[in-house]
Amino acid sequence: MASRWLNGCLSLMLALPLFASELPVTELPATKPPAAQQPPAPSPHQLLIATSLSQSEFSSQIEQQLRRAYGRLGYQMQLVRLPAGRSLQMANRGLYDGELFRIDGIEQEFSALKQVPVQLATIELLAFVRTEQLKTLQNWTLMKNLRVGFVRGFRLAAQLEYAGHPVAVTTLDQAVGMLTQGKIDVLLEDRQSVLSVVPAKTEQVGISALPGVLASAGLFHYLHQRHSDLIEPLATVLKKSLTSSKDKRTRPTATTSQDE
Repeated sequence: MASRWLNGCLSLMLALPLFASELPVTELPATKPPAAQQPPAPSPHQLLIATSLSQSEFSSQIEQQLRRAYGRLGYQMQLVRLPAGRSLQMANRGLYDGELFRIDGIEQEFSALKQVPVQLATIELLAFVRTEQLKTLQNWTLMKNLRVGFVRGFRLAAQLEYAGHPVAVTTLDQAVGMLTQGKIDVLLEDRQSVLSVVPAKTEQVGISALPGVLASAGLFHYLHQRHSDLIEPLATVLKKSLTSSKDKRTRPTATTSQDE
């Protein structure tokens, strides 16, 4: 019996190849290799740019102008607001990538900051006093007993010569408050910056600007020296922007504290 069973299994195994050859063959559809994934678009390079606490319409114009210029070069500008004096020192030490804007010539003292050689605006320094003292302080630069306030780090104000006692403060709000309260006699600032911190026209809060511009200077963007390779392309974009029909207008003048 075992021999018959073995012979039957052998016959079945020999017949299987013939049976399989008669079965229909079903072809599977060809599969396409997965498409190569596109790499994600690179995120813009980010630059941390220091600037002072003071904000005005004038400084906002410069900020937007620089944002556009950096964007065309594939960079994103992020502002870090600090007291003006600290902002300059920290940018010079390389803790930030640059300064939003400063007066011409600061690189002589802060050698790690390199100027982008395109003038963005002009700043004009004025003397503000309490309106009730407009007539008595016409010759304030010669009066030795006066307290003359300005925001620490505002280079244009710090460089001005006068007979009184300089009083450096941290913020413009503090300086304006000290003037209205009689804690200083004169405030050295530009008009747009003062208007940005008072709730109404200066005359309505009891302060007025003495006639005449005390000093003026061009304002420039500065980068830390590690970004020296950016200076030329950024200057090229800024020059085109200033001369294009889109941005063709009179260069802004601040009558701004931010040379600071």
